Amino acid sequence: MSETELSNYINALLNKSEEAYLMSIEIINKPTINYRTEGFCFFICNAWELLLKAYLINKAKDINVINYKDDSNRTIGLDECVEKIFTSTTDKTKNNISFIRNIRNKATHLILPEYDYILSPAFQRCLTNYNKFFKKQFPNYNLNEKVTPYIALVNPRNNEDISSLILNPANLLLLEKLKNELNSDESLGQTLRLISTKKESEADIKYAITKDSDNLAAIIEVPKDIEKTHPYTTTQVVKKIKETLELALGPNHGFTSNKFQDICKRKKIKSNQDYCYLFEYSKNKIYKYSDITIEYISQVYIEEFKK
Repeated sequence: MSETELSNYINALLNKSEEAYLMSIEIINKPTINYRTEGFCFFICNAWELLLKAYLINKAKDINVINYKDDSNRTIGLDECVEKIFTSTTDKTKNNISFIRNIRNKATHLILPEYDYILSPAFQRCLTNYNKFFKKQFPNYNLNEKVTPYIALVNPRNNEDISSLILNPANLLLLEKLKNELNSDESLGQTLRLISTKKESEADIKYAITKDSDNLAAIIEVPKDIEKTHPYTTTQVVKKIKETLELALGPNHGFTSNKFQDICKRKKIKSNQDYCYLFEYSKNKIYKYSDITIEYISQVYIEEFKK
């Protein structure tokens, strides 16, 4: 096979991998579908397998590296790809893929309760690992031009709906493994923030408070714990922004502490308490930042980077 043919084959694998990856995001973010857990696992495992095969071929410069030695008509599966590339038994990416693969295998043969809401942090970690590996190994491929690689899942169902299935011993074992997975640093936490605004054009959800309603409601202002709403030091917030930019722009995003300070100055971040809060301890002044700072500065930088 010529170098051009090999390159075309690798690109075909990457294109199909991206399609499976996009399908996994699309199905997990559709609350009307009752097949999210299974669908996500099927597609993301397929995406990983195709990506890892492209990596192996690109590294060896030989298409036969993904074939079985005793049968050139058969290619190795996801497990073999993972073992060839992630050799350490403690590799976090490897462990996360194995966790998702186990759910896929279970869903293939048995009825699986819809655990998508509680599984979503592990799913998000899988998407993040996929992005990092893809962009590191194939930096010239324009991944994520069609989608933002995040899960935006709400829990529309009552836990009682799946109680009879959860009591199955096999499902109890899965839940125990799930607990261990989510307690590790393999998973990613998610935060849902609702902000009330009087500008109707900016609102995603409309609500009204009326005295005539049978269901009385009121808006109550409560004290905020600034240590929780603004948990990040400058070093920490810059690190978080870099992680976000790596997903959107790849490892060569070029974001630095100096660029962070430049955007803060131009956008008056430090004078806006939604983004930044000044803690004064004796003679020391410490600026700490909120989650929305990460989102806002990342978006500003992405727009400027593309220009």
